[in-house]
Amino acid sequence: PHKFKNRTLRAAATLSFAKFLCVSSQFCDQHHHLLFKVLETSKDPNIRSNIVIALGDVAVSFSSIIDENSSELYKGLSDDDLVVKKNTLMVLTHLILNGMIKVKGQLGEMAKCLEDEEPRISDLAKLFFTELSTKDNAIYNNLPDVISHLSSGDHAVEEEVFQSTMRYIFSFIEKEKQAENIVEKLCQRFRLSEDPRQWRDIAFCLSLLPFKSERSVKKLIEGLQFYRDKLHEKDVFERFSEILVKARSNKSANKPDTELNEFESILDEHRRQGEEDQAFEKRVEGKKAAAKKKATRRSNRKKTQDADREPESSAPRRRARTQDDEDDMYI
Repeated sequence: PHKFKNRTLRAAATLSFAKFLCVSSQFCDQHHHLLFKVLETSKDPNIRSNIVIALGDVAVSFSSIIDENSSELYKGLSDDDLVVKKNTLMVLTHLILNGMIKVKGQLGEMAKCLEDEEPRISDLAKLFFTELSTKDNAIYNNLPDVISHLSSGDHAVEEEVFQSTMRYIFSFIEKEKQAENIVEKLCQRFRLSEDPRQWRDIAFCLSLLPFKSERSVKKLIEGLQFYRDKLHEKDVFERFSEILVKARSNKSANKPDTELNEFESILDEHRRQGEEDQAFEKRVEGKKAAAKKKATRRSNRKKTQDADREPESSAPRRRARTQDDEDDMYI
């Protein structure tokens, strides 16, 4: 842009370059990084939008090259310009649904679009996930990555947005076998997390499952060791209470409530124990803080006293030396 200031010229040059990439696999392999660099650095939304569309054409010819750099293409979903974002979403939808690029953990970025403020973006995202759900296990296989992407790290969204997004995505989990496996995987996630926010997100996802079969409930009970120390968190315990209500409503009429009642008692016991442990830790921390504060005050007081004594103790020594000096003068 510093050398060629004409916007039309730059746009035409970019499109011409993109068309050359579609012609030769060797040329594309050697120079496709330049197109991604222009996509990243260009301040002209028209050029960025054209590049996104052009990359879709390049992917038709040489899908493996674009697939290897698909993470660069996903960045367009967070572009400030609406047209660039919309075109990126449409191109990715086309490439993913037609198997031209593989989803490698970036599906969370597509999921963010479900709650986009712009209705056209959110509608396109919903259409994408609806179509993706028709592919064998596509949503189920990528669900753990989507949860991680939206719940933790730099890509995390607000809890309210997370819940709304997950509520929509979990609506496509219809097979009971998939639900059972998800219960097991989510329970194990508690073990790896120390963040209360993630505990709440995991518990919320668990509450979205239907728990229609006894096996799902059994998986939940077997995973107690992973989340029992998280039940003191109010929202986590409430989600498990919702799950119990759901499990009771789906239970066979001729099967007693003994197991569920026992599980409920265990949950409540661990909740109380967790609350007591938390209260004890707070008291200990409070005492430590008070002791530290007291020690600091004592140390400061001692320093002040030492500073006050120093002139008094040093003055006589100076006078003594002065007297000796006078005696030496008379000798």
